[in-house]
Amino acid sequence: MHVPFILTFLQKLRHNNSKVWMDEHREEYLQAKAYFVEMVAYQLAQLQQFDEALYGVKAQECIFRINKNDFSKKGEAPYKGHFGAGISPGGRHSAFANYVLVLEPGGLSRIGGGMRKPGSKQLQLIREEIDYNPGQLRQVLEEPAFSQNFGSFRGEKTSNAPKGYDKAHPELELIKHKGFQVLHYFSDEEVSHPQFIERLPPLFRQVKPLHDFLNNAITELQ
Repeated sequence: MHVPFILTFLQKLRHNNSKVWMDEHREEYLQAKAYFVEMVAYQLAQLQQFDEALYGVKAQECIFRINKNDFSKKGEAPYKGHFGAGISPGGRHSAFANYVLVLEPGGLSRIGGGMRKPGSKQLQLIREEIDYNPGQLRQVLEEPAFSQNFGSFRGEKTSNAPKGYDKAHPELELIKHKGFQVLHYFSDEEVSHPQFIERLPPLFRQVKPLHDFLNNAITELQ
């Protein structure tokens, strides 16, 4: 796989984001996509070594389309500026927590995991699990390597205590979260390094305990 080729293609796409340009550079796009599929397949194989829930999942099932959903909006670029994958049992649109892999120039390449926007029932169950078993989640978030590489959850939080929770709840700040995703970003220089793909599996392994917590919380929906 040729990761710098992918990044170079995406840099060109950023400055030429149109259907006309994409049609003219279709072979280059297909080559970049093939390299990304190869990269996802490699990471998936590494993940399967410690996450048996991913057995049987195929790389193609995890990769998001580069096309935006709506081509009709005037003035909006028709293509995303990145290649992305959500690696999860059932593929990219699974209800389970998913491992995130995104290549995007400008220091926006990232990996991570969790649940970015859980549905209302999922969110309810996760909050109940935090209420019932906060120690397990705290242990994940406060593990030194995890904390250093991923920090805390990204995304929105409610401004007040969610319905059913007291404003004095000791874990209120965790319960306020509307999403439970963590990310680690890389510079373009890091992504272009020959050993970049080898850096990712140990980081993904650090996310596995978070997935165990989240997926256990939504067991009744599975």
